[in-house]
Amino acid sequence: MPEITAESLTWAIQKAGESFATNELAYLALTSKPEHAVRDRMAWILHNGLPGCIAAREWSPNGDRARSDLAVLDASSHKPSAVVELKAAYTFDFAHDGQRAVDKYVRMVGSDLRKGSAVGGSGTRIFSLLLLTHPMSAPVQPTPVVKYGPEIARSLCERSAADLADAARETAVSRLSEMGSVSEGTLPAGTAFGVEVAIKYFLVSVD
Repeated sequence: MPEITAESLTWAIQKAGESFATNELAYLALTSKPEHAVRDRMAWILHNGLPGCIAAREWSPNGDRARSDLAVLDASSHKPSAVVELKAAYTFDFAHDGQRAVDKYVRMVGSDLRKGSAVGGSGTRIFSLLLLTHPMSAPVQPTPVVKYGPEIARSLCERSAADLADAARETAVSRLSEMGSVSEGTLPAGTAFGVEVAIKYFLVSVD
């Protein structure tokens, strides 16, 4: 079975982003958090793209409640080569280091890494994938369909979308690097409700 690395998962993340229909990911990210949608596409891509592997969603070695979002298993032995946990937030959640949302999500990533280690066991690579939805403007027409519309509007009153993205990236990389190696990138998501959206991702790997 091939070794699962940050590079192979980054490939799957990018392919997942490309697999959505035009503007679909923007719609999903603005109406709810998109971690399950991205996880499901990643699983399908890994399942079909890695010979000798099975990608399992909501995986547990014993079928108990401690389940991982995504695991890559040896097709013959069903032993895990990698476990990936996912979390999703917004760039405005990471706009200022030290704010409550940053601490909350960093704790959640740390908890996911510990859970992955416990579930995967010895010899399993452990990853946590943080997705940050980044709207590049506020909705023109207020609508309850955009889940965090007021928060988006407030965050873009304080600074430009580019400055917000830079601040969120700096905070995310700084805090997540305390837990492991960080690979990062951007998934263009398209436009929904008149708002152009990107998904910033940060993949934490524990050696």
